[in-house]
Amino acid sequence: MVGDFWSELFKSVGSLLQSRNREFVFVDENELASTLADPSTALADPKPVPSLLAQAKEAMDGLEKTDPDFSEADFLSQAGKTFGGVLTAEGAMDASAISALATPNFLAAFQQRVDGWRNGGFTRTVANVTLDAPAIMRVAVGGEQEAITVRFTGSAVRNTKEDITGLLTDGTAQVESFTEFATFVRPAGSTTPKNAANGGALHCPSCGAPVDEGALKCSFCGAPITGSGGTWLLDRLSTSAYT
Repeated sequence: MVGDFWSELFKSVGSLLQSRNREFVFVDENELASTLADPSTALADPKPVPSLLAQAKEAMDGLEKTDPDFSEADFLSQAGKTFGGVLTAEGAMDASAISALATPNFLAAFQQRVDGWRNGGFTRTVANVTLDAPAIMRVAVGGEQEAITVRFTGSAVRNTKEDITGLLTDGTAQVESFTEFATFVRPAGSTTPKNAANGGALHCPSCGAPVDEGALKCSFCGAPITGSGGTWLLDRLSTSAYT
């Protein structure tokens, strides 16, 4: 009897272990019927998710359809100048230097950083800047504004020093690599001005001053040149393309 007891016990334990190793897959009856009708669908690979760059390219194609004078090369050139200008303003601790390049929210946050350095007795240093070619990572259209996120990589000396002690409280004295994502925005429905080669204005229609290539508004009087006048302005900087 004792032998029968242990034999039955081992059988029960073995059955329990086998049941715990089973894999259960739940499908609805429509999916099951479809699989039974065509067994090959059960082995089909799932639809691949487009990469971040592929999604940006698709959105960019849509943007260029609604704004035929938009140039990716010209946009990236201007974005690079803006990002470089922000680095220069950071090193000079002067928010006013980028007043025409960024949104009010960005300018307010930047000014707050500058005030924090000055009031706290710190000096911000940005030097030996080298930038690589930028790349568009995200494009968002629709809603109240359009947005393009650009990846910037490069190297620079960036640090914060306490004026009294001379000690670094942030960054290092060495050149270090960095990656930052800059998001530029403009009002939805904006269009890009034509350049001079394509019939764009050479002089401001309001004050007659010379117009810079691709300018959206006159640098002297502020009057719109061509297009809807929506300028791409820097709205935020982040270490991630998703924020």
